[in-house]
Amino acid sequence: MARSRNILLTLTIESPIVLVASIVAFRLHEIVAMPMEVSVFILVALYACLKTLSIFCLPIIKKFSSMTENSSMEFQAASITTAPNNVEIQKQRIELFHQEYQYEQQQYVQRKENADEAKLQAVLKYTKDTFKTLDFDEVEIFQLCECVRYFVTNKQPLTQTDIRIKRRASVTQIALKNFAWNIAFQYNIGGDATALFVMHTFNEWFANSTLETIRKNLRTTTGRHKIEINEKIFKMP
Repeated sequence: MARSRNILLTLTIESPIVLVASIVAFRLHEIVAMPMEVSVFILVALYACLKTLSIFCLPIIKKFSSMTENSSMEFQAASITTAPNNVEIQKQRIELFHQEYQYEQQQYVQRKENADEAKLQAVLKYTKDTFKTLDFDEVEIFQLCECVRYFVTNKQPLTQTDIRIKRRASVTQIALKNFAWNIAFQYNIGGDATALFVMHTFNEWFANSTLETIRKNLRTTTGRHKIEINEKIFKMP
């Protein structure tokens, strides 16, 4: 490849030398009207001068050509090596993003779990405090807390037959339905599930009631009741 390049470079230089020498000799022959022998001599002399000049310039031309070729090769090499580097950098960025995303996801899950636990504890405290003031005993309050825990976790009532909450005449159906609504409101639980919770948890109060009747009147704000509507059992921090 180098030999072919040298031959091409030599031909590129020789051709202009011969052409320039021929043109100058021909023009002198026309202008001065010198004999053909003299014109040939001048042609040879011009060729020799230009050839000598080209010999001195040839190393510079070759050096410039070599520098140009090297620069081109370096640019190509840089282009070749840049692509893998970009791929590697992209992989590193994806890996970093993945690590950050996983960390943030863990933090989010942890915050959500903490918030859910804080809400549950607030609801259970509300349950205990409410029924303590209504003179329910410890066993009954424990059962109520278990019923509430299951209700808010599963969005349906606990239907165990061993739940025994003794009826008290001082506690009305309206008060108990208000209690159930207050709990359901914190978790956005629908009316049907809340009515079932009332029917199963406070069975002795609602043994003769239908599910539809309970569902239609879950929330009462008129009048005074032992358990009032309370939408702020749990306040977001």
